[in-house]
Amino acid sequence: MSLYTHWVCFDCRKSFHKKPSESAQRCPDCANPMTDMGVYFEPPPRRALEKWKIVKLLAENNYKFVREGHKVLIEKFICGGKNPSYERVRETIETQKKRREENRISERKKERNFGSK
Repeated sequence: MSLYTHWVCFDCRKSFHKKPSESAQRCPDCANPMTDMGVYFEPPPRRALEKWKIVKLLAENNYKFVREGHKVLIEKFICGGKNPSYERVRETIETQKKRREENRISERKKERNFGSK
């Protein structure tokens, strides 16, 4: 595995191959903070505005390409294939959030019921 990871500047729509860092990296072009998208991230072309919008949505919801399994999860299940739409990805992320919250609530109820017996 590479010692480098892909840092993304959403303002410039560029990706830079840099070492992982605890502190935020800054874009060499605009000096704005960049986001570490992981080793397995493959940036879209700069002119692909819709795809960059989707990548930003993924980053805002903590979907990163740090392992091969994450890449498969994101590309197949979150994005749903090669040409995802922003709306479809947003809806899938929202559905995932609701399911996680429902699971948390269900687990809390089970813990309370188990403790009361």
